[in-house]
Amino acid sequence: MTASKRTRWLIAGSCALAAVIVSTLTWASSRGGDPTNAASTTTSWPTRTTLPAASHSLKAPSATVAEDSQFLTEVTEVDPALTNYEKRSGNVALRSLLTDGSAFCAFLQRDRDIDAAMVSVVVGARQVESQTHLPLSVTTFNTVDTVALLTLCPSLQSVVPAKDLVKIRKLGSELAG
Repeated sequence: MTASKRTRWLIAGSCALAAVIVSTLTWASSRGGDPTNAASTTTSWPTRTTLPAASHSLKAPSATVAEDSQFLTEVTEVDPALTNYEKRSGNVALRSLLTDGSAFCAFLQRDRDIDAAMVSVVVGARQVESQTHLPLSVTTFNTVDTVALLTLCPSLQSVVPAKDLVKIRKLGSELAG
């Protein structure tokens, strides 16, 4: 895939999720607390379902080494900033990206809500950024979440709104081709 094509697909795949992330992060930061606990403190959390209590355990996706490798290859293919991050930070970057992708799948499995899963990953990443140095951009998180849906937890695609899923699957087809 050429760099210009990759950039176009990144933008197309990210636009659908960008609005969700920005509005959700804005809302979450205005609350002043941990957005993953919002269900216990407010009824205005913008989700389709009620969030479970934070005490519900998370279950990481059971991905194979090949799926992990595919995930890492594709996130760096879609977002060139992650290629630079991986080159600069080595194994820390690889672990950070895999952790964030797996965490997204685990939150999505637990909460069954893409907005809540995205916010939870961002909150977690921000808490450890001083150690991981992960680029904290909307593009980075959209890339990690989108590629995780394609490679680490494709069975959870049914939770994603149809219009967003079309764009995510289109990106997946482009990555495969």
